[in-house]
Amino acid sequence: MPEFHDHPTKRTIREQWCKPLLEHINKELGYKLIYLGLPGIEILDILAWKEYLDKVIAFDCGDYNDPPDPVISKNNLNKLDENLRTLERKGILKNYSLYCGYIEKVVLRGLDENGNRFNQTDFVTVYHLDFCNSLISPFQIFDDKGNISEHYKTEVITKLLEYERDASGKNVNKKFVMFLTVHSHFLEKEAKRLFNQEDSKIYKKYRGKVLKLEEQDKKIRLLKLYTFHVLKNHFCSRQFIPDFLTPIYYEGTGHHWLVCFTVIGTYEKTASGSAIFNQDIAKLLYSKFLILNFVQ
Repeated sequence: MPEFHDHPTKRTIREQWCKPLLEHINKELGYKLIYLGLPGIEILDILAWKEYLDKVIAFDCGDYNDPPDPVISKNNLNKLDENLRTLERKGILKNYSLYCGYIEKVVLRGLDENGNRFNQTDFVTVYHLDFCNSLISPFQIFDDKGNISEHYKTEVITKLLEYERDASGKNVNKKFVMFLTVHSHFLEKEAKRLFNQEDSKIYKKYRGKVLKLEEQDKKIRLLKLYTFHVLKNHFCSRQFIPDFLTPIYYEGTGHHWLVCFTVIGTYEKTASGSAIFNQDIAKLLYSKFLILNFVQ
């Protein structure tokens, strides 16, 4: 996997989309936020949002090439650690933690590549899950005995939501925002498998219309359909009401097209153990994307 670089589109999303949302949540809650995600070596998101952040829980491999270079990994992680430590020394951050490895593997294993145990006890108020590759791409995890198991990124989101549900903290409203960025590539057979079992007429009607579109238009709309449906179920079954904002479709580094989903989660404890869904799913599905495309 190539090294990630900042570019105009990501800066636009960071400054004009994410930052106003964090400012609003910060004012609504009345205190600074706890960040969990992938800030990158240069911590550009953290620097842009620092006035709203209190703590940072960061993940990074150090080197995203395949195979990774251990020297590059160590140098990059040291740089990331120093950048976060500088903000802590200046009093901009209260504290931070840094885990070595892919976020999905660290969260599901409960250990990072250096043997540090991961355990989320704070209530996170902003998630930055920049997966970049496909939401439905499987990945493998080796346990401490060398056994291999296959997993999906939706399992990582589920695990984080369970940590979130069970976390303590002063946020009695338990409200958070999740920025989820995934590759626009999508396997139609996955949508067909899911929605052949789905009884909703809205989903079936929408899927029927989507399949008549050009290939790329079809893929991103199937991705939206799939992501809304899956996240809605995962959020509600973990007692969080999801509110989906407009997805952003943009061209990233290397001419890869990505989709950034934004979900506001609000905790709702119910006798049934499942939160309600308040949005009009048909309106969500037929709403347009925000499309950003800067000429490089």
